[in-house]
Amino acid sequence: MFDFLKTANRKPAVRAVPRGRPAEPQSKGTVKIDRHVFNVRELNRKGFILQPYDRDVIITGQRFRFEIDAKDGDDIYKGRAEAVVTKVVDGALAAAFLTKFF
Repeated sequence: MFDFLKTANRKPAVRAVPRGRPAEPQSKGTVKIDRHVFNVRELNRKGFILQPYDRDVIITGQRFRFEIDAKDGDDIYKGRAEAVVTKVVDGALAAAFLTKFF
């Protein structure tokens, strides 16, 4: 009836213990907004995530123009484009492309 109380057949829980500082996310390129340059943490055909994002250059919902120089696998993103900010949270900014690269 209360099988979840049985402990005889359970294996002990193994938890990973982080050692030191976690690895920095690898940059896939850069995005330049006004005069500020940011690292691209994630990138795909729909948009990108900038991290660290430590400025108040743009806010959620705002459209902006930028210069991008980044690579995701075989896809190369280079040039000027326009995007809209979808989220700004915990030192990261997510944006969706308004200009199509492909």
